[in-house]
Amino acid sequence: MTWLFPKQPANMVEQDVTQRDQFSNDDVSLSETIVRESVQNSLDAAYPEGSPVTVTYRWLSRDHGLTAAFFQHLTAEQRPHALAAGLDLSEIDFAEPSALVIEDYGTSGLTGATEDIDDGHFSDFWRRHGKSHKTGTSRGRWGLGKLVYSTTSEIGIFFGVTYREGDSRTHLMGQTVLNLRTHEGNRYPPHAFYADLTADDPVNGLPVPIRDRCLVDDFCDQFQINRDKQP
Repeated sequence: MTWLFPKQPANMVEQDVTQRDQFSNDDVSLSETIVRESVQNSLDAAYPEGSPVTVTYRWLSRDHGLTAAFFQHLTAEQRPHALAAGLDLSEIDFAEPSALVIEDYGTSGLTGATEDIDDGHFSDFWRRHGKSHKTGTSRGRWGLGKLVYSTTSEIGIFFGVTYREGDSRTHLMGQTVLNLRTHEGNRYPPHAFYADLTADDPVNGLPVPIRDRCLVDDFCDQFQINRDKQP
């Protein structure tokens, strides 16, 4: 597993992420937006439908057990791309890692295929931008709300851990959303994954959740995610 940075195909139109301003402007702050967007996603995933949902927010730091070595592992390959995309990392002290952890309870988790693309919540969250299969009274139907996670991050990274109803496995993936950029002579699109691949071919392989169970366990320990099999 590693960060997967596909190159921008020469025969494809370049598209940048231009919707970030809607999450932090004169009318709404970024802190308000991340609460709103995360809560509405969790409410839409209530299980059983209509049941109460709890969402918690925690700041973690080295004092809580986060280690600089683990953060180095998670961010080392991404940082050159963040710099190439114009992010200022000079004020970030990577020896003093910190993170915002958002967890929900009373939901189904990100259901749907993990090793293929379908119309489920997992594919909608991780593999689509500006498109969603939410309908009717669902609260986030435009598929853009998840941009708030990478926008909130100073380095443009977010990770997701999901334990789903009826599935005994814990699924971990990461994503970075940056600007179009040139790095070491190559052009790169905004989105990239921290994931495994269904095939060794970086062009045709589908990013899938991390298969290294030790890494998944380490991640959950670092970020104090101890759900005891609660979706």
